[in-house]
Amino acid sequence: MKGLFTKIIAIAIVSSMFTSCGKNNDNIDDTEDNIYIKWTYNIYENGYITADDTHRYVDFETLESTVLCAKPNCTHKDSECVANIIGDTPIMFNGYLYYFVENSGINETEDGREFYIDTRLNRVSMDSSEIEEITAFTDCTPREEEGCFLSGNMLYFCGFDWNPTADDYGNIITRSAGGMNYLCSVNLETGEYKNYGSIYDGDKQYEAASSSSSAKIRGYYDSKIYIEYSFMKESLTLDEMHELDARDYFTVLNFEFDPETGTLTESDLPSASYMDSDSYVYSNYPENSSTIIDEGKTYTIEGLDVDLIGRLFNGKLFMYEE
Repeated sequence: MKGLFTKIIAIAIVSSMFTSCGKNNDNIDDTEDNIYIKWTYNIYENGYITADDTHRYVDFETLESTVLCAKPNCTHKDSECVANIIGDTPIMFNGYLYYFVENSGINETEDGREFYIDTRLNRVSMDSSEIEEITAFTDCTPREEEGCFLSGNMLYFCGFDWNPTADDYGNIITRSAGGMNYLCSVNLETGEYKNYGSIYDGDKQYEAASSSSSAKIRGYYDSKIYIEYSFMKESLTLDEMHELDARDYFTVLNFEFDPETGTLTESDLPSASYMDSDSYVYSNYPENSSTIIDEGKTYTIEGLDVDLIGRLFNGKLFMYEE
């Protein structure tokens, strides 16, 4: 919610407060089978995938990087290169790279114009660069670049319907905010796709929500996947928004999804700046304090607002400062 940050500061938390050490993940569960992924944070046990247009894999041990393309004699500079076609957020699983191919637009029908969505999940072999389609669906476009979660062979992500609306002349206008926001999953082994339904509908009573609501997966804590749903109740000018903290005009709701039962409920916890399997950090805004939950123990730090930028690392809370 804050903008650009120019330097980083570390705020030490008394080491006795924490019973676990070595946590250096950014909203990622610390087991190989549970991984939080987004466009700017695509990290695995032994390395990470860069956010470049031509994706590379960087090995943690050797620090060597390799272009994610196994095509013989490929120059990695054209649209045929695998590393260039696997989208913003390729997902590495069992020797394959999974990526969404998204298409939407307007069809002219006998009854008038009709908006359509065509989403496909492909995978490409990391050994041969052979591409195959895993599944297809037409009800939403994924927001996987803003956060998705890989649990075993299940990929969870939020999707949206582009909020299509027709004007008086029959023109269809779409937006990347508002409309319907869903929680979805794909079984990467079987290709089974599932839409669990709308995450939240209570915002539909507010006109401003129609152009501001969105949902994203924020991480994994205490065996639950956490989803942030945000929207505006009233429209503001750009000048008005510039003068305020975004938390003053956005309503932010926090939902938790239990993969075992398939149930989605609103959480008692505020939206987090950081979480892993047994730690959770959040701001108490508008109070100037923040709370840390670590292995069942709760601590409050007065005079500190983590906003969305606090991160735990080896018993310390790291912050950005403008």
